[in-house]
Amino acid sequence: MTTAAEQLLTRIRETALVNQADFFDPDVLTYEDEIRGMCAQNTCGRYGTAWNCPPVCGTVKELETVCRHYKKGILVNTVKRIQDSFDWQGMMDGGRDLCDILEAADGAARALGMADYRIFGSGGCYACEACSYPDEPCRFPDKLFTPIEACGINVMQTALGSGFKYINGANTVTYFGMILYNGESRRLGDYAII
Repeated sequence: MTTAAEQLLTRIRETALVNQADFFDPDVLTYEDEIRGMCAQNTCGRYGTAWNCPPVCGTVKELETVCRHYKKGILVNTVKRIQDSFDWQGMMDGGRDLCDILEAADGAARALGMADYRIFGSGGCYACEACSYPDEPCRFPDKLFTPIEACGINVMQTALGSGFKYINGANTVTYFGMILYNGESRRLGDYAII
């Protein structure tokens, strides 16, 4: 009998945009203020402008507490071919690809009866053309995936320590997401047992 997490991993792997997906141990995650500091440099232009990004998403310590609640994980990445290192639109399209993968994974996790999980993405949210932050509440809070880097997590170290490729060739950009969860749900007919 396969668990819900195993079924979820299978569904993720079947997604056309996925490059790699596998279980990983969240104990490999490290939390560093220096990594979060890169968010404050605002390279992506989202710092202080979106509900899922710093500083509003929580401190490194707060997000570390959230992450440490979970004992199991699935790491996933997507690789986007870009024209060159100045292809900003191609890079943004790659980020959207990851968001699409994570939204589909979220729907699959719910359908499989997983309840105690949280999804983390890469970079800003793509649900709205313009974020309502800070004037109005988030329009789609169920689509908010806190960026892994906002937690202070070194993505390269996590990827390499989990057997993933971090660099995937010239004129590519690689985005990572993760699903942290507890418990193993098993499917019996139409019912999920945790």
